[in-house]
Amino acid sequence: MNDPILLFVYGLLMSGGSGFRALGLETKVRRLGPERLSGRLYHLGHYPGLIIGRHGLVHGELFSFSDPALLDALDAYELADPDNSTRSEYRRIEVDLLVSGRRAWTYEYNRSVKNRPIIATGNWRAR
Repeated sequence: MNDPILLFVYGLLMSGGSGFRALGLETKVRRLGPERLSGRLYHLGHYPGLIIGRHGLVHGELFSFSDPALLDALDAYELADPDNSTRSEYRRIEVDLLVSGRRAWTYEYNRSVKNRPIIATGNWRAR
């Protein structure tokens, strides 16, 4: 049996969010609980962007799932092209999580955050 795929989400893909509903994640993922990672969250208008780094904490949720095809659907939703990261709005990367100590996939913003406000709480829902 394959190991589950782990995914850290911090914005519209969190439980109940518009991306979560649009992709039908309620039937495709298992929510493992709240999670955090090191980085900063930026307000990009209707959605957030994550920049990984030593400063700041980003709050989100950890999901697990078994179907690798779901990564393709998530990549399409996040405009993340693994074959052409320079054109992608986001890029899927593996990160170290702070609560569980596990590694998971997440989506890092792949554009400039100059003049974009930081979400000081690191929590999209508490912005």
